[in-house]
Amino acid sequence: MTGRLQNIPYFRGGFNILKLLFIHQYQTNMKGLLGLLFITVLSLPLHAQDASVKEMQATAQKTVVADTSKRPNKNGWIHGANFTFGLTQIGNKNWIAAGGDDFSLSAALSLNAYANRKWGSRMQHTWDNMIDVNYGIVNTTSLGVRKVNDRLDFVTKYGFKPKKWKKATISLLGQLRSQISSGYEYDYLGTTQKRRNSGFFAPAYITVAPGVEWKPNSWFSLFGSMLAARWVITSNGPYSYLGQGGVFNGQTETPLATLYGVDPSKQSRGEFGTFVTATISKDIFQKKVAYYSKLDLYANYVKNPENVDMFWTNQFKVRLTKWLNVNYQLDMLYDDDTKDPKNPASALGLQVLSTFGVGVSVKM
Repeated sequence: MTGRLQNIPYFRGGFNILKLLFIHQYQTNMKGLLGLLFITVLSLPLHAQDASVKEMQATAQKTVVADTSKRPNKNGWIHGANFTFGLTQIGNKNWIAAGGDDFSLSAALSLNAYANRKWGSRMQHTWDNMIDVNYGIVNTTSLGVRKVNDRLDFVTKYGFKPKKWKKATISLLGQLRSQISSGYEYDYLGTTQKRRNSGFFAPAYITVAPGVEWKPNSWFSLFGSMLAARWVITSNGPYSYLGQGGVFNGQTETPLATLYGVDPSKQSRGEFGTFVTATISKDIFQKKVAYYSKLDLYANYVKNPENVDMFWTNQFKVRLTKWLNVNYQLDMLYDDDTKDPKNPASALGLQVLSTFGVGVSVKM
């Protein structure tokens, strides 16, 4: 897949940055290079399918990234948060390249909070909790206000390290993933109307995965589960028809739940399969750039196990000052159960989200 992706404009900048990262890892740490190569090789056999980045960011697990400089409180907890806010405004007159928009304003915020605990005579018990929120909107003179990004993730993970295990733990992971507000399909069925196609718990993804996590160093981890259960839920307006009885502009509407492979009358669908995730979180280039990469793979035993669901995110944060950062993020997502709203009989295809901006970041 990577050979084809390099020819797509979205990916050129991201691949160039990744090449520099590989070179840096080789020069500083051969083990680090092998870890990165492992993640890249895992992604090669995947073929572009579907799932909306807005509605299905990330799969069953996240590694909680905590501030290692903090010390536990009297109860053994380490907690903190990072908040980032960015704002961009563009105004123009007779600027043809703007495409007819005289004014545009976009805002994006992200919040990452964590609470982790270790206990036991050998600190063999761990409990990590994290909530991750990302939200972005854009306001233009031609389109009005629209949501461009929306992700809500909550992850909790218990780990136990057996006595003779050095770099691995037995873990039980749980995750809830959804979005905050409703999203819409615009110019619906050949009209100027908009139709709701996502919302809070429409869909929501709940995952429970017992497995083993291998963490050879402070910046790389690999988690695998052969017994991962996942539920897709559309309990908030599973039909969301715009017309009376599901007929609008003389055409039959597709229920919202059907777009995510869920029967609207049941409002949920269960899956059982294998889940693997690999995560890198490391400062590079003299610690001036923070790099984060996460690759999630899920194969459903019950239905089409050969169609592996994928979510791969790459994030780069360049520190300009204590408060100011330049951020670049490239997300790729594939799931064969999410359908194309304009053609519900077909999968949506590879989803890509590429963002670049400057923001203010506060660590708490």
